[in-house]
This record gives sequence, structure tokens and C-alpha cells, in this order.
Amino acid sequence: MALRDEISEYPYTGVVRRKVEGQGDEDDVDVVIYEGVMDEHMTTDDEGHTLQTASYVISMPLTKDDKGNYIVPRKGDEISLVRFGETLEFVVDNAEPSQLGGVSVYSTRKAW
Repeated sequence: MALRDEISEYPYTGVVRRKVEGQGDEDDVDVVIYEGVMDEHMTTDDEGHTLQTASYVISMPLTKDDKGNYIVPRKGDEISLVRFGETLEFVVDNAEPSQLGGVSVYSTRKAW
């Protein structure tokens, strides 16, 4: 647990889900590809009194799955991020891993 004077690089928690299309008569399945720590930052400028849409950068550590593959979200994946008890929903537009051990996920807020 972080002390009051400490700032965490990833202060929130979240889940990244990917829709996997079913074969033949099988239904599509939502698969959790990442569950853990995250951060978010809104990149859309506030115009007027109401945001119509907003773009965000979601930051998460670069980790590997149980097969040793790096976990990097793809376009269309969905993110649920919990910030101070409020759940925010996003759709991934793009993602870029860095050599510093993180992933920047460019996303759009789904609903307000």
C-alpha cells in the first residue's frame, strides 16, 4: 500500500477484454487478456461546458501471458478501469509498447 506522500505510476486497476469470434455455430467469447494495474490521462481538450467524446491514454506495464507472449491491446479491445470507485469504459484505438517496460494504449471513452 502506498503511503500518503508517495505517487504510484499505476494508481488504478483495470481489465482488458478481447472478443474472440466463435467458429461455425459457436458464440463469440470475451477473453480477459490483462487484469492489473493501470493509469489514465485524458488527451482531449475541453471545448465548451460538455465533452462530446474524449480520447485517453491508458498506461499499463508491459507484461507477458502464460505462453511468454507480450500483452499489447489491439484495436477494438475493451478496457474497464476503476478510478476511486468509479468504473470507466474505453475502446482501444491503438497501442504502443515502449522499451521502458510500459504500454501506451490510445483509447476512446465508451459512455459517460
